[in-house]
Amino acid sequence: MLTSQFSQIWPIAAYFIILAVMLAGMLMMSHFLGPKSSAEKNKAKNLPYESGIVSVNDNKTRFTNHFFLYAIFFVIFDLETIFLFAWVIAFDEVGLAGFIEASIFIGVLLVALIYIWRIGALELKHRHLPFRARR
Repeated sequence: MLTSQFSQIWPIAAYFIILAVMLAGMLMMSHFLGPKSSAEKNKAKNLPYESGIVSVNDNKTRFTNHFFLYAIFFVIFDLETIFLFAWVIAFDEVGLAGFIEASIFIGVLLVALIYIWRIGALELKHRHLPFRARR
């Protein structure tokens, strides 16, 4: 019984051991082979930098949340793809009931995608205004 458990676990254990060795090797190689420079010579490298603008105290540039919305939409729909992947793996076991449930799930995703498309959340040049200002 112990040998059957070991035969099932050893590929995962080998993967993590190889991954840890590769990670340690890359970290050591970057430490020894990477460029060496003092922080005093490159003061500009230590300044905060966001979207092509060096941040200073008197900077009045404001960034909209539109690009963050793209990231949020991507994460949401990506997680839902992971749920569908689990359904595909268990397709034979879930049968017709699982197919109906997955179809409902995909329908809800489609309705959500149509909704965010209709409100203009996917338009790159669209400014998100408060609801009262849209009228």
